Amino acid sequence: MKLKYWFRNFWQGLVGRAELSYSKVNAYQLCPWKYKLIYVDGWRTPPTPQISLGLTIHRTIEAYHQRQSKLLEELLEIYDEKWVNEGFDHPQETVGFYERGRKMLVAFFNKMATRDARTVYFEQDFEFPLQRHKVRGIIDCIDQHPDGSYELIDYKTHAEVWSQEKVDSDLQLTIYSLGCWMALKIRPKRYSYYFLSHDRIISTTRTAEQEASALQLLKDVGQKIVRREFTADTRHCYYCDFRYKCHYAKLS
Repeated sequence: MKLKYWFRNFWQGLVGRAELSYSKVNAYQLCPWKYKLIYVDGWRTPPTPQISLGLTIHRTIEAYHQRQSKLLEELLEIYDEKWVNEGFDHPQETVGFYERGRKMLVAFFNKMATRDARTVYFEQDFEFPLQRHKVRGIIDCIDQHPDGSYELIDYKTHAEVWSQEKVDSDLQLTIYSLGCWMALKIRPKRYSYYFLSHDRIISTTRTAEQEASALQLLKDVGQKIVRREFTADTRHCYYCDFRYKCHYAKLS
């Protein structure tokens, strides 16, 4: 185990505190052992074309906002600067994903040009305490509309467009809703996923009941992590990034 992970987990166990995020909770729910491999033992998820494209698009849009750029040419220049060239098997695959990302950004630029909202936060960190635990996250974007209402937007680069039902019940947006209020003191009127591959925005809301349920889930997962409950769940081994390295996957 890397030294920094050893110290972090020794401290967490000593004080009974876990640092939580949507990614960590999602990993734990999928397989507690996978959580351990990533966040306790320091295993890295191998790079893939999808991960590299996602990183590139997020970094591009962040830099575009930071530089207060206004031109499509500037956006595409930033895209070239931020390109993450990892995980591709051959040049043709690289070119295919590069062109896919370029189309996303052109559509993004055109859609943003038609919106009358003002971006007030981008790549915004949030952090709030939950009992002894700490909950953290990064929100892609928060826009403010002319009527004063806020809209939280998270960018998705994968090929699948989620159903309205999935967006309505998605845990990530609920945790971000909590972060908006408890850390930023903002109550967005809408929570939106922007599926860049399809240039489609699907919006939803969040209820007090959903937030209460998410808080309880965060508490439960935090306590299990502190107690080091890392039982392997082998139902998803076939799709796991570590299926060729994890001894549980080899036994399943």
